[in-house]
Amino acid sequence: MSDGSLLDFGQAYRKAADYCAFQDRCISEMKLKLRSWNIDKSYFSKIISKLIDEGFLDEKRFALNYTSGKFRIKGWGKLKIAAGLRARSIPNPFIQLALANIDMDDYTLFLSSLLKKKMKQLGVDSIENRQKAAYFAASRGFETGLIALHLLDSEIFDW
Repeated sequence: MSDGSLLDFGQAYRKAADYCAFQDRCISEMKLKLRSWNIDKSYFSKIISKLIDEGFLDEKRFALNYTSGKFRIKGWGKLKIAAGLRARSIPNPFIQLALANIDMDDYTLFLSSLLKKKMKQLGVDSIENRQKAAYFAASRGFETGLIALHLLDSEIFDW
């Protein structure tokens, strides 16, 4: 519909459903997308309600999939993942559930390997390089207490 005319409800819903079927979306992302399309604003809440009823939008499922993907694919820590979910207005109980779903053994193993790799890249074991490695891990969203514990572990430096 490039002629500038508004989409009717059925067309708008089908377009929104196709958008959600392609990839998990959250309500805030769907609202942004609806605003960007030429859709009557009076349809927004009705479209979103129908998408939820039909199972196209599910905040809990979104939080779980977002968390899993950001940790496993992007290598993000819990703090950065939680910030991303909050930015998308995901309810806190779903954020907590999603973060609890991260296997702590996998999480600490990943952090350990991330720090080892960074320390190897930096070369010399020094206080400055440990700080650089800590800042790097913190920028990836890992908790400072957990980072400190790993940096105190002498195995980090057994390259």
